[in-house]
Amino acid sequence: MDARGLSGGELARRTGFTAQYINSMRSKERGARLPLETARRIAHALGVSVEWLTRGSGPRERLSDVYAIAPPTPGDDAAASGLERYPSRAEAVALLATTVEPEVISALRAALPEDPSADPGREFWIAHARDLARDLRRIKTDPDLSGTADAHAGARLRSGSKKAR
Repeated sequence: MDARGLSGGELARRTGFTAQYINSMRSKERGARLPLETARRIAHALGVSVEWLTRGSGPRERLSDVYAIAPPTPGDDAAASGLERYPSRAEAVALLATTVEPEVISALRAALPEDPSADPGREFWIAHARDLARDLRRIKTDPDLSGTADAHAGARLRSGSKKAR
């Protein structure tokens, strides 16, 4: 929690547990037993692996342990069910979430690969995020798209009207 900058209340909100329950686990009042489902929910909220959380061993960022993965079924809305259709996209989102603009994350989550039936891999999603971030920078600096063109035009009109007086 400290490394992620989360309070007990925020972790409780992200996991659906009460703040008192989270704080009792932190203070070890609940004993050494931690139900697997509880460990999964906490690991997911913290973005760490269940193994690292429960044992202090193994890779800390083993994201495949953190995200619920299930093959899509016809008519199933993966976003509504909370399951990620592409496991490697979930990993890429988790890795990039603190370093890229929220708009890039949203666009990445909405993107589909050329072949929607197969997960193209984490490197594909990271490269796609890089392209999205590049596009976002271009959009933000383009006066016609960023809203600054209207401001420049208004300034020209105001300065022109002063000269006409």
